[in-house]
Amino acid sequence: MIENSKSFLGYIRMPYVLSYIKEMHKQEKLSKDFPLEYYLDYEQACKEKNSFTYKLGEVLIKADKNWHKGGYIKLYFDIKNLKKSFSQKRRNG
Repeated sequence: MIENSKSFLGYIRMPYVLSYIKEMHKQEKLSKDFPLEYYLDYEQACKEKNSFTYKLGEVLIKADKNWHKGGYIKLYFDIKNLKKSFSQKRRNG
């Protein structure tokens, strides 16, 4: 999403890329992994879960699950709020 958001053509291409990624994940049948607490890099994983890109992905998944309820329309406002909250965190330290 970040790479495609840098140009107008990228915005046009983004739905196709995202739908392709979604289909690839549906085709993969992943086995259940261990909980994060069992991994050696658990601390780093916790930091990653609080990163902007991770939160952006969560918002996108939420919008896709609720597409029939206007999830993609709400996506714009969720991204705007997410960006605002991360910029406030950066200013406050």
